[in-house]
Amino acid sequence: MIILSILIHLIGNYLPKWILSKNKQMNPIMKLSGLFADFFVAFLILLLIHLLSPRAYYVNNRDATNGLEFNETMQQLGFKNGDKIVSVNNQPIRKVSEITNLIIFNSNSTIKVKRKNSYMNLKINDEGIMKILQSEGIAIKEKIIAHNKSGEVQEVKQTKEKFSFLAVLKSYQNNIKGAYHFIIPENNYKKLSGINMKTSSFKEKISLLAFCSTIVGLLNLIPLPGFSLGNFIISLIESKREKPFNQKRKNILCLSTVFVVTIFIFSLHY
Repeated sequence: MIILSILIHLIGNYLPKWILSKNKQMNPIMKLSGLFADFFVAFLILLLIHLLSPRAYYVNNRDATNGLEFNETMQQLGFKNGDKIVSVNNQPIRKVSEITNLIIFNSNSTIKVKRKNSYMNLKINDEGIMKILQSEGIAIKEKIIAHNKSGEVQEVKQTKEKFSFLAVLKSYQNNIKGAYHFIIPENNYKKLSGINMKTSSFKEKISLLAFCSTIVGLLNLIPLPGFSLGNFIISLIESKREKPFNQKRKNILCLSTVFVVTIFIFSLHY
């Protein structure tokens, strides 16, 4: 998928040469066409996924009155069955499904928990986040059965999710965050460099393409020769001085900076 995303970037770079006149091609903004293609394709894929996906059911946190059963990993981190997570880093929880994402995307999280009739704070550091990422999660089924204080079976209310453009933007934001942390891992996130990116379902494959396109887009925001933003700056300088730089030297500089940055990013993972 990373090769396909690079191909998309190259097509975006050469597109102005195929459809625009030579004078318009000289506009410095055209150096950013590949960058625009990266982020546009990623957004378009996520939009299509939301449009074509069946509307999912989710549990509102306010309806999880009895708390939910946590797996062994969560118990190791200090949680107990029946705990209800109220907020993560002072951010109130709307959906139960948001809890994990809010924890793993925030280093050293403070979790406010309601346990019986009292409140307490639990802290999860980077090591705890890695445990959550590596644990086996159990998907929420269509119907969730809980027990109240009297031991009677009580059905947890569920809400059917409707299409929302804001949800697409939120997914896009999370996609960018995830791509950034994949490029520049923090502390124990280095272990994520060994993540298995093989997948079988079409939805997961196309989601992975959006993720890889975002990675390529973020890399091309580096203001150095060889990357879109750097080439834009060079083109802007050339247009101001009304004289292009030596093409051979420019190509050597571009290849050198791309090579150095690639080696630097690999060094962050190992």
